[in-house]
Amino acid sequence: MKEKKAPYRRRAVVIVGFILGLCAWWFFSTISQMPEETSRSRNEATKNLPSIQENGSTTQNKAPIMLGYYTGDVHSFNSVRTFAPYINIVSVDVYAVQADGSINGSDELDVMEWNDSQGIQTYACISNYNGDPAVDDFDPALAYAAIVTQRDLVIDNLVALAREGGYAGINIDFEYLAYSENIEDDRSAFTLFIRDLADRLHAESLKLIISVPGKEADSIDNTWSYPYDLAALGEAADYLQLMTYDQHGAWGGPGSVSGADWVEECLRYTTSVVDPAKLLIGLPAYGYDWDLSSLNVENGSYAVSDISWKDFPLLLTKPDAQAGWDTSSQSPFVTYMENGNEHVAWFENEESIRIKVNLVQKYNLAGVSMWALGKEDERFWQAVEEGLK
Repeated sequence: MKEKKAPYRRRAVVIVGFILGLCAWWFFSTISQMPEETSRSRNEATKNLPSIQENGSTTQNKAPIMLGYYTGDVHSFNSVRTFAPYINIVSVDVYAVQADGSINGSDELDVMEWNDSQGIQTYACISNYNGDPAVDDFDPALAYAAIVTQRDLVIDNLVALAREGGYAGINIDFEYLAYSENIEDDRSAFTLFIRDLADRLHAESLKLIISVPGKEADSIDNTWSYPYDLAALGEAADYLQLMTYDQHGAWGGPGSVSGADWVEECLRYTTSVVDPAKLLIGLPAYGYDWDLSSLNVENGSYAVSDISWKDFPLLLTKPDAQAGWDTSSQSPFVTYMENGNEHVAWFENEESIRIKVNLVQKYNLAGVSMWALGKEDERFWQAVEEGLK
């Protein structure tokens, strides 16, 4: 700019114009570099979450929680970026407790950096999953180490992970908790562990989410769900994430993955013992496909594969595919033939998701959670949003 010989007022106008031009250039260049929008307004990405009061109760006059589980792979990361306008909490499910009390895992893609830019809270999810090929499942031995033998060290490490990692809090996902001969002891030990962990986290203004099974009653005969004292856990934690999925799966015969009738029965029980505004309903973005020709119920042999939500339409293109709708569970299914074998697949669609999400308002819940980011497309989130209206 060569305006040095211009009168003062003219130079001022030119300078101001130049500054305004730079501002406009910066604004439009910033907009052009934003990620591709979904059909939902970006202005809704940062939501106010229900707040926890000093007496432990919650206020439900804010936007419902929309929590998605991020699994650390590129597909899951892309879902976080693409569907950020729908999500206000991401739980980073890449950590596992070890037998020595340490916490193993890391997020190489650093989803938190993206979440922070979008106003999304990030929790560290820690499980007792054992990736050893000899186990490859949730491990009762690791649960016992975390809850009993290495309890104090595990709590120290969890608090340090949340604080030093910049997380909003911790999401505990310990499963197969009936690890001893006395299930009452197992139940009491987990409750004590959660109470102490909650106290330590809350002392540092950090929060606690606990993933718990969906259950219709508190029966000692159910060794899968009885170790979770929902009333006690609900008092200690900020939120309970209800795993109201896997109603049927690879361990048994075919049926709905998350039948609306079963989900509502779980909610009737759970809301009778826990403040509903601390509860997150669980939604599956997946289904299961049973090969009926290889099914042997008597021997406990099941040939089952899982299917992601975004692949559901492919089921309807299978040979001799016949789609159906189960009125009791309000769930879709399809039968088909492949390589001479008869299959039945149970899955979800927009209608089955909307029906379950309707229960959030009916029972005044805190919101929804879903497993898992990367399995869905935008139709899933649109159905969730429509169910909340």
